[in-house]
Amino acid sequence: MDRQAFFEQLAGRKNPLAFQPEHEPRMERLRLRLGDLRGKRVFEPGCGAGPLTERLAEWVGPAGHVLALDACPGMVKRCGEAVASHGHVRAMRGKAEEADLEAGAWDLILCFRFYPHLEDAAGFLRRCGEWLAPGGELVIANLEGSRELNAIHARRAGVRHDRMPSGDELRRQLQDRGWQVAEVLDEPEEFFLRARRA
Repeated sequence: MDRQAFFEQLAGRKNPLAFQPEHEPRMERLRLRLGDLRGKRVFEPGCGAGPLTERLAEWVGPAGHVLALDACPGMVKRCGEAVASHGHVRAMRGKAEEADLEAGAWDLILCFRFYPHLEDAAGFLRRCGEWLAPGGELVIANLEGSRELNAIHARRAGVRHDRMPSGDELRRQLQDRGWQVAEVLDEPEEFFLRARRA
């Protein structure tokens, strides 16, 4: 099973990728780390079925804008249904590496539970630098640390080879590509990296 088939199959399940009660403290930490997003323009690649997109809709408020993108048709459909009542949120199908977005238009690019599923991470990071507005931030976050996430992926055929770099590895990769990394956490129940273009 390849990655596309894995996520399409997952999209057909009840509440795919929904947050569990034990995730709530981690989600609260993420919200606090992101700060006040009211009125912000947020691009969420790899949105899946939209569990975070729904929260982002509330966090940015009606003065903000959220663009949720996913390569899996089933996931985009589920996400679109989840945020249908929010006029300031749009769900769109597409590969993050190939997204045609306006340059300098986004205050935050939030890669949540997404980063290891890229075919061309270097190309994606380069394009993120183009998409961000001056002072905008790239955040890469997961509900597990890199070691824990890689152990989960190792047991699932469709994403077995989708390896999450450690916080230190990803920091070096970004710095080598001209990013300033302001914060990195890679702990068992949290991965969080914040960066800006140098």
